[in-house]
Amino acid sequence: MTADDVRSRLATLRVHQSGGRRAPHKPLLLLYALGRFVAGVERLPFSKVESVLRGLLRDFGPLRAQYHAQYPFWRLQTSGLWTVHADGPLRTRASNTDPTRTSLHAANAVGQFTQETLACLRREPALVGEAAAMLLEAHFAPSLHDEIRTAVGLDLLASPATADPPAAPLRSPSRRRDAAFREAVLRAYGYRCAVCGFETRVGHALVGVDAAHLWWHGHGGPDDVRNGVALCALHHRLLDRGAFTLTRSAPAETRVETLVEVAEDAHGGDGFRRWLLDFHGQPIASPVQPADRVSEPAMTWHRREVFRGPARPTAR
Repeated sequence: MTADDVRSRLATLRVHQSGGRRAPHKPLLLLYALGRFVAGVERLPFSKVESVLRGLLRDFGPLRAQYHAQYPFWRLQTSGLWTVHADGPLRTRASNTDPTRTSLHAANAVGQFTQETLACLRREPALVGEAAAMLLEAHFAPSLHDEIRTAVGLDLLASPATADPPAAPLRSPSRRRDAAFREAVLRAYGYRCAVCGFETRVGHALVGVDAAHLWWHGHGGPDDVRNGVALCALHHRLLDRGAFTLTRSAPAETRVETLVEVAEDAHGGDGFRRWLLDFHGQPIASPVQPADRVSEPAMTWHRREVFRGPARPTAR
């Protein structure tokens, strides 16, 4: 196996994204395995992976009633990068060929990169950082990348920005971003945070204000101004973490506005109240052109796939 083979298999990693739904189970498992590889650990018992992966899914995945680690642990083998070994036979489910969670534990199942993948990673150490960057870019909002690197043990590993390009062109893990998106969104909201109004320039350079996607780009969200909102770095991070979402005011209201809704799961002290809770139920700044306000599909996707709802009650 060559480095290009690894890149190609990462770029074509099969994850369930029907209707824009997020399923970051396999990417998070691969990132965790890369972190353990850097730490000198290659064999990953399911008994350990299960709790770690569930924690990563709770922190960085969509809000779900349950998080199942056994499926990605077993199904990642289809990528050609991963293999599973067990001390005995694995009992499968009645509905498919996946082993049950109980049998993975009973047979002391262990997952690891294939020997060919391990040899490639050892031969080309820079590939670890490149693989991590590909997975993060394809499956997670940019504001979460550093947090995920830290969580999986890759925080001290620099991305190989100067690495040689692959010998053959490969399919990009995600669509190319439209360079005009950021400027269009910032201009629409007057170059200031639509939630708190933050605006700072150093000389002529705008600092700390981003163009945030509601429907994440890597999950099919368009680079359209109606899928974006100008946010300061703090509120951008809180949006991508699901601490708040946006919703439309009731049609019966005199003026239809876009409102902030804070999740019940978000909490904190005085800073939380001042910088987030006080904005709950309040309208964000309207774009200069009414046609540029955040679209319903963008808000629906964010509420379903990112928001850590339910929302807090709104005072009447």
